[in-house]
Amino acid sequence: MKIDDKKVHNVIKAMVVLVVGRIEGSKTYEGKRYTQILTPAADAYSRPQLVEIRSKGRLGEKGEEISCHCVLGGFQRKAYETKDKQTGEIVKVVPVEHTLDLVEE
Repeated sequence: MKIDDKKVHNVIKAMVVLVVGRIEGSKTYEGKRYTQILTPAADAYSRPQLVEIRSKGRLGEKGEEISCHCVLGGFQRKAYETKDKQTGEIVKVVPVEHTLDLVEE
C-alpha cells in the first residue's frame, strides 16, 4: 500500500506519537514531572512496554488510564567498545537514549 505523504503530514506531525496506557508512577526532578506509563501488550504473547513521559505537570493518578500526544526525541550516550560474541571483532557501540515530551498547548 502506497502512503500519500501529503495527506499523512496534514494529519500527523513529524516526531509526534500517541501514547496510551496506565500510569505506574511518577516523580519530579529539576522542575519537570516524569511519569511512567505501562502500555497494553500488542497481543497475548508479547510483553507490555514501559515508557516515561516528561511534562510540566501531573498527568494523573497511579492506576489511571491515559492517552496523550508526545514529541519523540533522543540523544547519544557515551560510546564504548565491546567484543562481538559471534565474530570476536571489537566493535564500537553508541547507545541512543529516547525521550518523550508531552505535547502541551
